Amino acid sequence: MKKLLLSAFIISVLVSCQAPKENQPSSPTVIGYEFNEKGEKQNIVAGDVAITAIYMDYIQAHNDKDLNKIYEMDTEDVVIKAANGDVFNGNKLHGEQLEAWFKVSNPIWTVKWMVTNTVQSTEGNSQNWLTTGVDVVQEIEGESITTHHILDVQFAKGKIKELNVYNRASEKK
Repeated sequence: MKKLLLSAFIISVLVSCQAPKENQPSSPTVIGYEFNEKGEKQNIVAGDVAITAIYMDYIQAHNDKDLNKIYEMDTEDVVIKAANGDVFNGNKLHGEQLEAWFKVSNPIWTVKWMVTNTVQSTEGNSQNWLTTGVDVVQEIEGESITTHHILDVQFAKGKIKELNVYNRASEKK
């Protein structure tokens, strides 16, 4: 009987010394929905925050006016949808537009916030997105102008696949 009690005591001590299991949900938490072309609801779940480092490098390449690095970070068939309605297809056209913009207004980007998400497609493939808020300061006719941008950035294999830009001007003083 003493051996049985001693064994039970030793087992309870060993069990109590094990590290507690973290509370992790069995499936990702759904944070919203996207509807595909067929109108089917697709889950949006919290995304991989590792893409924020890629995006910060991308912004730094823009601030450095490093078109070669931007070409490398864009997919060849990147789609850029500007706030004014212009659409630029392909990294070559994107680079040409950036080069012209860099010369005219010397824009500088400052990231204010970022949120990542993953769209779980009903077809079984997932899309990785980053939504971010940035301030862009430009020199226009000798005046420093700030605009606030929200961008939806799609990543594919560690590169920028699509970029949708929405903006507003700073408050008037």
